[in-house]
Amino acid sequence: MLEKRLWSNVFFIWVGVLTCVLLWQIVQNPRSSQMHTVYTLYTQNYSRFSYPISQLPATDYNQLINLGFSFSVLNLVCNESKPLLLVLVHSSPKNFAKRRTIRETWGKNEEDVKILFMLGSVNSSDLQKTLEEENRLHNDFIQGSFLDTYRNITYKHVMVFKYAIYHCPQAKYILKTDDDVFVNMPSMKTFLSVDLSPYGANEVLFCTPRRNTKVLRTYRSKWRVSFSEYPNRNYPTYCPGWTLLYSPDVIFALYKEAQKADYFWIDDIHITGTLTEKIHVTHTDIEHLVISPKDLRSIVNDYSYNVSKPFLYGRANLNEKEIRALWKFATTHSPPRSIFKEFSRQTPYVIFVFKNTHLLE
Repeated sequence: MLEKRLWSNVFFIWVGVLTCVLLWQIVQNPRSSQMHTVYTLYTQNYSRFSYPISQLPATDYNQLINLGFSFSVLNLVCNESKPLLLVLVHSSPKNFAKRRTIRETWGKNEEDVKILFMLGSVNSSDLQKTLEEENRLHNDFIQGSFLDTYRNITYKHVMVFKYAIYHCPQAKYILKTDDDVFVNMPSMKTFLSVDLSPYGANEVLFCTPRRNTKVLRTYRSKWRVSFSEYPNRNYPTYCPGWTLLYSPDVIFALYKEAQKADYFWIDDIHITGTLTEKIHVTHTDIEHLVISPKDLRSIVNDYSYNVSKPFLYGRANLNEKEIRALWKFATTHSPPRSIFKEFSRQTPYVIFVFKNTHLLE
């Protein structure tokens, strides 16, 4: 009996030591490696959200921040469907090849996923005719009446919100992304419908946050911002706009703030930084659901498909070869039944924490 008690005590002591070591490593350096990353992916109060458009001014539809506005090209892809995901892709008018690559890979419209390209207006009548012909072939453009220029990107981002609110209110989730991005659509649908909820969620802003970023003042930088434009030394925590997964309630709250706020031309900082602070929504970091550089090289260059963990996105600024290679991988490998469970199985020290999660039936 004494020997059994001794071994029992040794076992519990050993478990306690291991637990303390793990917790110490997480506290000391939570981002040093994926083995010690604490995921705090959460959504609060799962619910079917209905946009309270009655809260908006009667003139809202024809206003975009400080501009009079109209949709010069408008495709109503949702109709009577209730898509799980609405994907609105920022695209420059001349990026014909990038749009073609997306259409031929991950960007195919399905019953549960609707994908559109977001553009502003152009000065060239010849270019506009070419765009209209492209739209006649694919019916996947949304074009706003503001000029499509670099410093007008915030108008385009808020147009994403406007379209979702007025023309696809049925969508459970909204993904804003760019035309040089890869979305692992089979895994994304699993992630939304299994790991989150097929009925939607509240307070979702999943992205790759940047913290304590200094405002650039040098004239050599295209990101230069003057003191009159932004007086503070650092930007608030914000998310690069290449991948932003929103829930409808966050879309609506940000839209209301954007429509009455002063214009700021860097949309990532303005919308996911300044305005997100105002509505008190927390950024959920999904950096480890972005494919690692090593895994990307394995797929694109080695064709070995020796991928270490599941992923929802390729990295930012991909070229056509990389997007097509990732799509080949995605369509020849079945997605895991649960992204989180698979991630936890492969990386046992990763902890996924859900707070106040209520799934709908």
